Amino acid sequence: MKRNLLRFGLFSLLLVFACIAKAQDVTAIWDFQNNLPEGINTATNIQSATGEVKSTVDGISMHVDASTGKLKGRTSDVQFNTSTKLQIPVKSAKDVVTVTSYPNYHNYTIGGVAATADITDHKASSAEVAQGYVEVIATANCYLYQIKVVQASAIQEKTLYSTDFTNWENVDGKTANNTVVNLKTLYSKEAFTMTLNGVEINPKGTNTKFPDRTGYMKTLKYTGEYSTAEPSAVTSALANITKITLHQAATGSKRGIKVSVKGDGDADWVPIHNQSIVTTKGEDLSLDVNRTNCQIKFESFTLNQNAFVTDLAIYGNVDMSKTPMLGSFSLNGEKYQAVDIFNEDATGKQLATFLISKKATLISENNPLTDITADNGTIKSTTYTTTGEGKDQKTVVSIVVEANGDEATYELIVAFKPDFTLTYYNIDGTTAIGTQKIEQDAQIGSFKKEAEEKVTVADGKKFRGWASSLKQDEKKYTTSSVITSDTKLYAVVTDIETANTTARYDFNLQKEGFCADDHEAFCVEGNGKWHNTTHGWSFSAGDKIKILMGGKGYIKLTLCNYSTTGNITLTDPKGNKIASVDAKASKDGLSTILQNNSTESGEYTLTFAATAYLHGLSIVNMTEPAYTQDGNWYTVKAGDAKSFITTLEIVNAANAATDTPRSYIFLPNGTYDLGDKCLTQISGNNISIIGENMDNTIIVNKPAVENEGIGTTATLLNLSNNLYLQDITLKDALDYYKTGSAGRAVCLQDRGTQTICKNVKMLSYQDTYYSNEPNGKGQFYFEDSEIHGTVDYVCGGGDVYFNRVLFVNESRKEGEKSGEDVIAAPNSKSVWGYIFKDCTIENKAKAFSLGRSWNNITRLTWLNTTINQKDEILNDDKKYAYFTINAMGDAMADKFRLDVLKDAEGNVFSPAEKKVIFKNSDATKQKAEENIILTEEAATYTLDAVFGDWKPEAKAAQTTATATTLKDGKLSWTGDAKMYLVAKDGKFYTLTTENSLIVNDDKASFTVRAANGMGGFGTANGTVSTGINSTMTTATTVIKTAIFAADGTQLSNLQKGINIIVKTFKDGSKKTSKVIVK
Repeated sequence: MKRNLLRFGLFSLLLVFACIAKAQDVTAIWDFQNNLPEGINTATNIQSATGEVKSTVDGISMHVDASTGKLKGRTSDVQFNTSTKLQIPVKSAKDVVTVTSYPNYHNYTIGGVAATADITDHKASSAEVAQGYVEVIATANCYLYQIKVVQASAIQEKTLYSTDFTNWENVDGKTANNTVVNLKTLYSKEAFTMTLNGVEINPKGTNTKFPDRTGYMKTLKYTGEYSTAEPSAVTSALANITKITLHQAATGSKRGIKVSVKGDGDADWVPIHNQSIVTTKGEDLSLDVNRTNCQIKFESFTLNQNAFVTDLAIYGNVDMSKTPMLGSFSLNGEKYQAVDIFNEDATGKQLATFLISKKATLISENNPLTDITADNGTIKSTTYTTTGEGKDQKTVVSIVVEANGDEATYELIVAFKPDFTLTYYNIDGTTAIGTQKIEQDAQIGSFKKEAEEKVTVADGKKFRGWASSLKQDEKKYTTSSVITSDTKLYAVVTDIETANTTARYDFNLQKEGFCADDHEAFCVEGNGKWHNTTHGWSFSAGDKIKILMGGKGYIKLTLCNYSTTGNITLTDPKGNKIASVDAKASKDGLSTILQNNSTESGEYTLTFAATAYLHGLSIVNMTEPAYTQDGNWYTVKAGDAKSFITTLEIVNAANAATDTPRSYIFLPNGTYDLGDKCLTQISGNNISIIGENMDNTIIVNKPAVENEGIGTTATLLNLSNNLYLQDITLKDALDYYKTGSAGRAVCLQDRGTQTICKNVKMLSYQDTYYSNEPNGKGQFYFEDSEIHGTVDYVCGGGDVYFNRVLFVNESRKEGEKSGEDVIAAPNSKSVWGYIFKDCTIENKAKAFSLGRSWNNITRLTWLNTTINQKDEILNDDKKYAYFTINAMGDAMADKFRLDVLKDAEGNVFSPAEKKVIFKNSDATKQKAEENIILTEEAATYTLDAVFGDWKPEAKAAQTTATATTLKDGKLSWTGDAKMYLVAKDGKFYTLTTENSLIVNDDKASFTVRAANGMGGFGTANGTVSTGINSTMTTATTVIKTAIFAADGTQLSNLQKGINIIVKTFKDGSKKTSKVIVK
């Protein structure tokens, strides 16, 4: 019985939600995902202005206030920028507004409440009805798919009658001859009957074939159990029936319930369900009726078998304007509108619970509601029932409203608000150091002093207050914070900032939780304040920021494109001008630096000449250098992430101009851990970032799981042109297996062009590499690299050429070979798209496809591809044909091609011809059949054809230092390179522009590597040693072995025929040998 009650409760709940559906509602839609009404995407472009946007319904428009924002249609969504306001027209408190956003971009409030999901419903309040609209406000930049408003009609679809038969009287089907059951509808208040012939009603009945159900209506077997007439249950006519829902079950196959209806215009019974049950243990049916003066008849589909119905609901349209309706009332002097607080249950009763402070007087007969009014009808009665003691007291107020001979009951429960617990935690985030009780919806008032006294505060640090988490700049609680649930408060303890000669202070001004009062090195004078998460802080002309510096160093400013043109000027403690920069950035979020060569220690000043926004500010003290510099070469401290960031910022500023000579940043072997920092910018042009060794020079970040997203997680964000990366690993360590359905974590988001990646490894899962040049026409080149991932892990626009790259498909589940991977997802506006030449695929997932279409013009070509696990590429010719046939959206594959696919032994397994019909995401559109196998055309996919005058392969070609000798403590070599890397015992020793080096060491081995024009170091030409006791083991340790076929294709193991073995040693030198397998 308990199980049945739960089932009935859930069934009733479903009925409540079903009541939301309206019969004659008006539904207006602004659908930017599907461009409805037609042309809305191009017509919508409101920036720094106001305007109207028409919906799919004539006469219903959305008012847009983008005075300080933007609403701009795109291909399949609309850009909804910070501070933009949308006003959605509503007419009644039953109207519902629904906003659907692009996944994870729900940065808006609706009706003043922050959205927490991609699809948000909001029921209009009486106040919103009075003003005529529901307001949607962007709190940060976001993208919307659709906005919808359902304006409710007075004619509404309601659940007229529902039952699970447990509340019926028992009826013996064998004796049921025209047995009449008297019933009554809700809302329409119609008396109606159900006439039973050969139909059993068993309110406590169960059956082992469907044990989760108790109570049923059963048609008996004809003629084995009942022979007077064909068994049936027939209702009398109801004024309007829109649909019937029921749950049926059966004890075997080829049987089930048959349902027929007869209403106005029907000459005879019309079957609306007449087929065998599909799932005998139980299935739900929803049957449209849409008739007036309508009867329903239930029979058995197979007359000589039983049919069971365990739940039944009848829906119909009702004119609710005639229904008794409560208007308003006052509770302890405050007036409330009934429509804002009452909700209807499955029986038609209106229910509400109202919690009041324990400081207030409980409603009762002695303290009644006042000013009770009806919107339709009159108040018939009001009764009060008070139970409980003390804080557990509550009163049930029952208000009966009558109109047109009908009654409606409103039941209001008034009780005291509960107390919630504040738990205080120390700086470790786990040690509880105090608790405090606060009543629901009350302000904190004062923090627990005893908890603060227990906070661990080390020397040089200061307690700053209590926050919602230990993350930096998380919004802090104040004494006026309102408590709505049990709450955890974490102690915030940070460094006391000083005019330090070596310290670095980073201030993220886009975070609402950034508090200037918590920082000694950041003090605002004037009108400066937090604006929003997009623009950061706003400043007026004449505003100042007082900052502390220990002397030589620089100020990094992250600027905003929405600032007004005008300088930000830095002056020293004596008022001398140090440097200035225009506050208006050419690109939003672009960083620049104000170099300070002064040795003055103390309070410096930033002064704003015009209205401006700042996304961020960093104070970098460099009295002690963060790097070593030789001309335009910068050597970072090994494994020091702070040194790398500082060096990159300096070089970004130095190389801001497009024609700036190339600068080179060298990273010795080590792990450069950026923590949870994302989107580390490369904004200067003509920059090379060179590692010592691909496997041992690692730049890693670990985004917070909640920060997951293709645009938010990148280890490096390139905004520059002519970037060159060599001999490094980029790792995005987002906890992929704990992010749920999505785990987008980018290693390199490239918004520049003409980027070269040589000997670069990228470690992540979804969206590992993202080519994102804004115009979709960037040029990018990879050579001898390695990329790991799961879903769309090389994705984006532009022309990207992958030359001899190893792709590793990772598993979709941790610890097992699982899931289906997709390697490429082009989203291009360019001619060639993504090209893969002489690449190898290693698969750790269950299966994979070569790619799928994302958006725009999607072109994808695989040439001479080796697949080490050939049986795991998807190829069922339904969903997959090596590629994924269906696109992610409407942009079907424009030109997906391949020439040959080879197994690990070099055997070709792809066919000479393969016809494919590419489709959109839901297969509602498709292209003409096409052959995806290239033949002679494959030869046209050359680097010269793709890139024209840009010659990335030549730029990436390596140089070798020759004739290395060691004599009398002098290491010498020949060559004309601009820079050489000298390694001692397999470890980085120094960089030098000379062709010799004094090495006074009697027990060491040395190698020399020469840089090419882009700064990448080639292989060492042998090892030389000092002294007879020199140890060669370090320098000659093999750290990587690669196998290639004779045509240059990388292999996972030896194959028949000629194999080229390339061993890479710890000092960077390589040895090549040939092995023939017969």
